[in-house]
Amino acid sequence: MLDKFTTTLKDAEISDLYDISLASSAARDKEAFIFEKSDMSALFDQNRAEEIRKNFLENGVKVKQISNSPTIPKFSENSDFINQVMTFRYIPSSVYEINHEVLVFDDTVAVYNSSQMMIIQDPAFAKNHKQLFQAIWDLGHSPKLEFDYKPNHSFYNNLNFFLDGIQIIVWPDADAKVAYAGMAPTDLEAYILDVIKSDTDYKTASYIIVFMWSFDGDRMLDVWMFNDNHVDDRSGPLGDAKVYREGKIVKDLGIASGNTLLVLGYEEKLRRQSSTLKTYLDGPPPKLPLEILNEKDFFSE
Repeated sequence: MLDKFTTTLKDAEISDLYDISLASSAARDKEAFIFEKSDMSALFDQNRAEEIRKNFLENGVKVKQISNSPTIPKFSENSDFINQVMTFRYIPSSVYEINHEVLVFDDTVAVYNSSQMMIIQDPAFAKNHKQLFQAIWDLGHSPKLEFDYKPNHSFYNNLNFFLDGIQIIVWPDADAKVAYAGMAPTDLEAYILDVIKSDTDYKTASYIIVFMWSFDGDRMLDVWMFNDNHVDDRSGPLGDAKVYREGKIVKDLGIASGNTLLVLGYEEKLRRQSSTLKTYLDGPPPKLPLEILNEKDFFSE
């Protein structure tokens, strides 16, 4: 009796798999999620595959892709698609094994391999699979990419300097590589400390967070000085922020991007979770989302 409710993978033509991929590139919710099988990467010929990627780009549909492969080879000549549409995660098969490719978008869940496919269209079922995808996504790691990938304003791992016993946490933006090219670690440390020392208010700071970035090729620093809050301890430390361009203070540029605010939020969350300020400063940095952390050391490339 239950047979009439049972569905399985059915034989599918390449054209069927192409059609579901094309449909996802016009997703109403502007997002698609893929549990990716590496052996499906050459499913279509290059021209048809690039046509789908062009559609994703033109329609503004973002794609998140989880794979069991720790290395993703170059798969497209469309660099705009790769950098503006795609984000990637590697998850070990011991944590979650991907046996069939799964595509989730809008109210649709499509499960397929190179010759079979099953499609379930149900809002609740699709929502559950998006929740499952996000839970596994949060467990993932950045895979090794065998192509140029430059997500918007990602950060390198933080650096730590000290000035008169005050800890300075430095977050280099990926664009800072251009402006600070050629600087050795000791040169960078001396440069940042000199900028901070130019404002004697640093002496009252409990700790300092600095963001390195580039503007028209110039060396930029956002310097956030945090002090104990003697007004209302429940609201956390008081902060004062200033922007420096080539070592000189400027007042005609914004103090923070959205990514900067995210990092500051994660830093403050970690500080509040720590038993003391010393525990916070001596401990590991906050775990930032991989969308804004490239997990690379600034001086390793």
